[in-house]
Formats: sequence, C-alpha cells, structure tokens
Amino acid sequence: MSALIRSRGAIAQYEATIVLVVISLSLASVVYAGLKRESHVEPSSLFVNGQTDIGGSPSIELLEVNSSAETTLSSLSLDAASSTTGVLEFNGSAYSTTSSLCGAGVTTFFAVLAPQAGTLEVSTNGRSWVSGTWGESVNVNSGWQEVMVQDGTSCVVTLPGGQTVPTQWSAASALVSSIPIEGSLSGTAFTVYVPSGGGAHSLLITSSGGLDDVSV
Repeated sequence: MSALIRSRGAIAQYEATIVLVVISLSLASVVYAGLKRESHVEPSSLFVNGQTDIGGSPSIELLEVNSSAETTLSSLSLDAASSTTGVLEFNGSAYSTTSSLCGAGVTTFFAVLAPQAGTLEVSTNGRSWVSGTWGESVNVNSGWQEVMVQDGTSCVVTLPGGQTVPTQWSAASALVSSIPIEGSLSGTAFTVYVPSGGGAHSLLITSSGGLDDVSV
C-alpha cells in the first residue's frame, strides 16, 4: 500500500528523521520526528511515500520517497542496525551490520557507484540482486546502484569499465555506500530495496531538508 503525507507548512533547512514502520510486509505508518531548526519557515508540500512488496525469499520491499525540495540522505536504520556502522544484513528475522559485502546465512544490501553506464557484475557463490533484479550481470546507468548478496561467503563486484570495489566496507569509500540507494543520495526522489520478513520491523531514514509536522 502507499501512504500519502500532508505537511502543514514545511520548515526549510531542517534536520529530519523519517520513520517507516513495516509490519507483515506492509507499510503501516509514516512518522516524522527529531526536527532541528536551522533557519526560516517556508510553506511547502514535502513527501509522498510508497511501498511495494516484490516478493521472493527473502521478500523484498520497494520503498519510494519523493520530496518537493532538494534533500540528502545521511543514514538508514532497520531496527537497531544503522548504516552509519556498516553494511546492513538480514538473516531472515533480524537486521544487523557487518564490514563485509557478503556473508554466510545472511542477505547483505548496499550501494555501489557506477561511474558510467554499462554492465555491473557480481561474482559470488551465493545469489545476487542488482538494481532491481536477481542476476549476476545487469546493465545499469551511471550513479548509485543497490546490490544484495544472499548467502555468499565470497563476492566480487565489478563496475562498468572494469573496476572492482573493495570487499570490506569503509565509511570513507567513494565506491561503496552502506545506504542501499538507487540513483543518487541527493535529490527529490529516492528508491530503496529492503529484504524483509520475520514479523514487524522499523525503518528509519535520516535526511537534510525542509519538514514540518505531518499526518498520514
């Protein structure tokens, strides 16, 4: 289902937190919190959030967030696991973080930066998902591309043009982002794929931009 959010006079240049509660593979509610005033008030309609259950095993949720103003994503958390501490991983019932791009018994999900359009390849002894589809070799556009690796003890990601990315995550990396995003970290439209299942989970996205109190 999709949730339509109305903003009553947005506050520009706020540090905002988006909380999306995923219950039984459905987007149940959207709550905004943690506003920190930086400058002036400016009326504006802000976000429309949509959620689609793609299915599979694990089930994959497609989350779409649109903003009427330019904003930049700074973190994504699932339950107590935050992208600020490492690559997100899901074991079928719970989320955690790791420094590796793949691991046994888990589905890792992250983004890699394609410098140009072309073929993005994931070589793994597990199963790979690239930019919205299961497969090891996918043609992509330039920009950030989300990658998932399911139950892989080894994995090598090769970008269009032939460059491989490090197999260990670093917050300073220019090629790997622990925020699993499609396209760009800055803009007005964002797409995130999340493996899900095993009951209720909370998804929290932090971004900079204009927000006020909202109702669903």
